[in-house]
Amino acid sequence: MNIEISIAKQQQEFIVYSKLFASLIVLASFSAHAADSEFFYQSKAGQSDLTPRLGYVSAAVKGKGAGAVETKFSGIYQSGVSYEYGINEMFSVEGTLLYSSYETDSTPKTKTSGLQDPQVVLKGTSDMGNANLRFGLRAGLSLEKAEDKANGDSNTASGGFSFAPYVGVDTEAAGGSVGGRLFYTFMMERTREEEGGPDVKTKDGNVLGLSAFYETAITDVILGGSLNYASYDTAKLTSEGMTGEIKSFNTTGLSLYSRMPFGSWALLPRLDYDFSHSEASKFDIINLSVAARFGF
Repeated sequence: MNIEISIAKQQQEFIVYSKLFASLIVLASFSAHAADSEFFYQSKAGQSDLTPRLGYVSAAVKGKGAGAVETKFSGIYQSGVSYEYGINEMFSVEGTLLYSSYETDSTPKTKTSGLQDPQVVLKGTSDMGNANLRFGLRAGLSLEKAEDKANGDSNTASGGFSFAPYVGVDTEAAGGSVGGRLFYTFMMERTREEEGGPDVKTKDGNVLGLSAFYETAITDVILGGSLNYASYDTAKLTSEGMTGEIKSFNTTGLSLYSRMPFGSWALLPRLDYDFSHSEASKFDIINLSVAARFGF
């Protein structure tokens, strides 16, 4: 019964976000100009952009049920560098390498650290006159197995590849830029190495995501915000003939960001706050980051 209610709730939330996304497309078709969006930033033809980034996470998560225990963790999160090159007026390609190192406040503490899956993104833009059509493909390239140690420590690798095509639209409206993005992440088989035990294989767990954003400019400084929703399919686990699963769930979050230009470079402060998880009674994940984009 609870599973049926959970599925129905996810379907209702998806319908709401889908209608919002469709409304943005209709709005774009009636707007006067295409937008210059930070949400969909793309390097211009022949231009290179190098963007170092420093991030910090603070989180408190508690599952549902009488025996649920609250877990808190904090530390360096998604810090690293990305490089993007504008192939032509329509396409650019970006590579990103990030590192995280955070630990729980429990006794004893457990730590999660290491390089995350390198990512390569092909970005596309098509000028429709009154709006920009955005599309592309993000690939997560796992170079190692996910790993759990006997003391509870782990690495940040996923243990498998992922591919996420996306499509979106943005336009000038309401005194700023408005738009949305829809993506679907195909999760390939992942391998997790358990110290002292057999490897665990994970299949499925694909992700459907929707975001809607609005940006406005004060002189040459851009201020923006987005509402983000993600729905995760059930993931299946196998290990030496034994099976299990991670039940489907969804999350909702809010992002606030800015672009502050200083000649040939720009400062990019950002706040991401995930505040809702369908399988958690408490879900507060705050990610603060600052980046600097250097164009040449």
